[in-house]
Amino acid sequence: MMNIRHDRPLVSCVIIFLNGEKYIAEAIESVIAQTYENWELILVDDGTTDGASAIAKQYADAYPRKIIYTEHPDHENRGMSASRNAGIRLGRGKYVAFLDADDVWLPDRLKKHVEVLESYPDAGMSIGPTLLWSSWNKKLPVSRPWLSGDMVAPLGVPVGRPLAAPFLAKHYLFSHGAGMPGICSLLVDREKLLDVGCFNEDFRGLYEDQVMLFKMFLNYTVIAIDDVLDYYRQHPESACQQGGAFKGDLEMRPVFLEWLQAYMVEGGVKDPEVWRGLRGEMWRFDNPRAWKIANLPHAFVGRWGMETRRAVIWLLTPKVYHELRRRFGMKPVGIEQM
Repeated sequence: MMNIRHDRPLVSCVIIFLNGEKYIAEAIESVIAQTYENWELILVDDGTTDGASAIAKQYADAYPRKIIYTEHPDHENRGMSASRNAGIRLGRGKYVAFLDADDVWLPDRLKKHVEVLESYPDAGMSIGPTLLWSSWNKKLPVSRPWLSGDMVAPLGVPVGRPLAAPFLAKHYLFSHGAGMPGICSLLVDREKLLDVGCFNEDFRGLYEDQVMLFKMFLNYTVIAIDDVLDYYRQHPESACQQGGAFKGDLEMRPVFLEWLQAYMVEGGVKDPEVWRGLRGEMWRFDNPRAWKIANLPHAFVGRWGMETRRAVIWLLTPKVYHELRRRFGMKPVGIEQM
């Protein structure tokens, strides 16, 4: 057991969870195993009904002042955004990092992101690519290796240099959200995150992360790295799958875009390219038939379902597949769709 004590940790790590007793210990252990040691871990229970609460409390008891367990009043379920905000408010660190209870970090994850943000004090956030992690499941059919193979979701943006606002907002609007970083692949300046209002609690599930990301993209410089340091577990019980996966994404994206339009109006965003990207995204939902006609390959590939898309990625390599879909104006298979 670690005996390290810090009066004020530099990084507040936040794990929110709603059940997930099968995976939460592995997520917590991946934080404990970090080579960077000046962290605290806040475990936010969002109304769990299985054994995950007991596991989280055991870790908090075993690592006092290092790991903190908290829950909403009356053990309520308030959704992902409210739970992340609770962790942010409780945190004492200069930076905040997020890890979902079914995902894991590699040992150098915090070290490398801290080095980046300490080198660019004006930046609000660092981002990295995420590994879509399927190989953990040894029961997947070996006859269909595209289902059991791990794949990196590339960011598709320049790395190692400051990307001033609103560069990333424009990029991810014009790419239809392709390559958006996963919530487990960020390090955020806590004060800057508080300044933009953290997570919007109206978004309880899908798109809660993108709301926060676009707030940061529109207001602060971001640094991207190309190190894969985060494993996003692929399984049918994930929050994305429970939210309807690809179908749920299509239903929630127009809601997100309406929110983004209101946020940009209220914030006085003037950049014409950002507005052009937003209007282009809204057009494809306001005119779905015209969009399908203009993007027949998108409709064709969409009919084949997730397994075929993953098979094509496996054959082409993820980088080539994402680039082809981007060139055809299609939304590549991103983290929120898998």
